[in-house]
Amino acid sequence: TEVCFLMVLTLANYSCLEEWKRVLALMLTCEKSVRDRSEFFARFLRLLKRQLERTDDVEGGLFDMSDDGGAFLKVLLKGLKRTLGQIDESKGEEDGIEDVKEEFEEVEKWVKDQYRWELGDEFVRSGMLELEDGEMVMMETKELEGEDESGEYAPVVVDL
Repeated sequence: TEVCFLMVLTLANYSCLEEWKRVLALMLTCEKSVRDRSEFFARFLRLLKRQLERTDDVEGGLFDMSDDGGAFLKVLLKGLKRTLGQIDESKGEEDGIEDVKEEFEEVEKWVKDQYRWELGDEFVRSGMLELEDGEMVMMETKELEGEDESGEYAPVVVDL
């Protein structure tokens, strides 16, 4: 990821940006890597945080990190958080998973401070909202349905 990121940063090369995104997707979705190579993965997360800190070094920003532009990264980070939450705590300490979790918490804190991203799975889909004039209205959102992989949205294995 370092070479791709440096090429994007110095040359503004779009192909390298796409490759950087592919490498991030591969790394942040590899559960086995988190468990088997936790030291490497902790270093990777430390590097990712440094790279994200440098995205504004390019005039106009490296890419749009708003909710729409940074959606690819936000979804990947949410998935990694879910994966880290599922790893057995007792096994994690002896395998170095705690270091990975600490580094992820640093990344999570940084994106929350910088972009106001909430990486947790807890969000309100519907409820009552009080307007400025005191009127209460029922609100419902469907925009986060794609990110919820529990209940009726959980993945299903189909035998053909």
